[in-house]
Amino acid sequence: MPYDFNQQIIEEFRAGRGRVGGPFEGARLLLLTTTGARSGARHTVPLGYLPDEGGRMLVIASAGGAPHHPAWYHNLRADPRVTVETGVFTIEAEAAVLEGEERDRLFARAVEADSGWADYQAKSGRVLPVVALTPRSGSFPDLPEGEVLKAIHDAFRRELALVRAEVAASGPRLGAQLRVNCLTLCGGLHHHHTVESGGLFPHLRDRHPELDAVLDRLHAEHTVLAGLLDDLRQLVSADSADLLTRVDRLITEIENHLAYEERHLVPLMNALPPRHEDHSTVTRVPADPGDRAAVMAAMRSPAAGAPPLDADMTPRLPHTGGVPGQWVTGSAAEDGVTLYVHGGGFEHTQPALEPLMAYRLSQATGRPVFKTDQRLAPAHPYPAALDDVVAVYRSLLEQGVPADRVILSGESSGGTLVLSALLALKAAGDPLPGAAVAISPLTDLTLSSPSLDADDGQDVLSRPVVERITAQYLAGARADQAPQSPLHGDLRGLPPLLLVAGTAEVLLDDTRRFAAAAAAAGVEVTLDLYEGMPHAFHLSVLAQEPPAVAMTFLRRLSDWCPGRSR
Repeated sequence: MPYDFNQQIIEEFRAGRGRVGGPFEGARLLLLTTTGARSGARHTVPLGYLPDEGGRMLVIASAGGAPHHPAWYHNLRADPRVTVETGVFTIEAEAAVLEGEERDRLFARAVEADSGWADYQAKSGRVLPVVALTPRSGSFPDLPEGEVLKAIHDAFRRELALVRAEVAASGPRLGAQLRVNCLTLCGGLHHHHTVESGGLFPHLRDRHPELDAVLDRLHAEHTVLAGLLDDLRQLVSADSADLLTRVDRLITEIENHLAYEERHLVPLMNALPPRHEDHSTVTRVPADPGDRAAVMAAMRSPAAGAPPLDADMTPRLPHTGGVPGQWVTGSAAEDGVTLYVHGGGFEHTQPALEPLMAYRLSQATGRPVFKTDQRLAPAHPYPAALDDVVAVYRSLLEQGVPADRVILSGESSGGTLVLSALLALKAAGDPLPGAAVAISPLTDLTLSSPSLDADDGQDVLSRPVVERITAQYLAGARADQAPQSPLHGDLRGLPPLLLVAGTAEVLLDDTRRFAAAAAAAGVEVTLDLYEGMPHAFHLSVLAQEPPAVAMTFLRRLSDWCPGRSR
């Protein structure tokens, strides 16, 4: 084909993300880029291809029946490293010229599907080479996430239409290539749905809890479609007059599924930060079957008493901003300070247990810990406790502790106070700490998170409890304003955050929503979600024999902790 015609097809292919008109409309087409054997320059050509088993793509060096092999064939013989564009993905692949029985078998399969290949071979007077392209790596197009999803869907729509037309033309007896086409399509759809259910859906669920019902429906539809795909595979393996009917049903079900998915997910996915700008890391930490029971037992009867004997209780600094508290230093502590803000619903303290938690934090963060005894509601509602945390932090800096060597850490209401303190310090122009840890925090005091209403009675918290402690803490202050309600603040410029929650707790969505908002604001966020764990499960580290999941929490905290010497 003349160069100008090739270039026109290439441009149309790229602009249409794999869709072209004219003589190639409805054909399986790819763009193959090779390196010139003599020039070293990169050359791209559009080629028809045939799906093959194992993800390979087959191209045939027909040159339209010309007597000489095409230039691209000579190029890949010299350098088999090629680039393949499918319209959606750009794939780095390795080309292999097939020989002997394998070449003859696959060429015969191609001729069975389209006799034009035999015509080209007869016209050319040569044996047409068959080349297998094996993917080695791939990349997504530089598009918003939702547009990438839609492009993938459109590629499946085109392939479904092609297979449907091929099945209709074939009748009940399928040729070998058509069987491969059908099985490749089934495998591709199954892989796509597996990736969505295992990767995309949890990613979106963590960032958009309001999508839970939509994602549940899509996941359920994946199960139904998996059954239809299995049925189709079985029919393809044996000639069946029912095949076209089954293909039509599959197309209908898939189109309904894709349309629903696009309607609900594409706009939100387009609003996500590009892959290179997403500053969040979300990890779902698995739990062993007995972990939840062990955690609940440990939280019901934690070890009461002083920290281990190697803890140093000597005050590290003479002043703490007029706020009472306690210094606890583990055996491996370095410089800096971890400021620990205890939980307790803004109203309780556990003086027998909190020093032991401080000791665990000192060991994990590698710093001496100051445990604050902030004022408590209802006698001292907002902003008393927040003022205390801010006062302690400022006193550390006034006494020479570098801001970047301070970590703020808190659980439950203490986690809320940590996030509130960051916003208050930022608003006042204070230097911010090097990092912050918030475990099971309440971040939206309007109590709008869906998980508050998903309580199955298994968590240690419930909506009525959260409503009571929130009203008592705010005492008339607005629930939709920062810093008291951290989710409603300007999160830009906050330090690196480690946010932790159990997937079975009622404050799960408060943590997930704050993580998503902070990441969207450019904050470096690590979100650890512990499967099946209740609110503030990490407190089970206080047990005489802590559950394995509690020790996992401490290890992950230690690994994450910035500036920690190891």
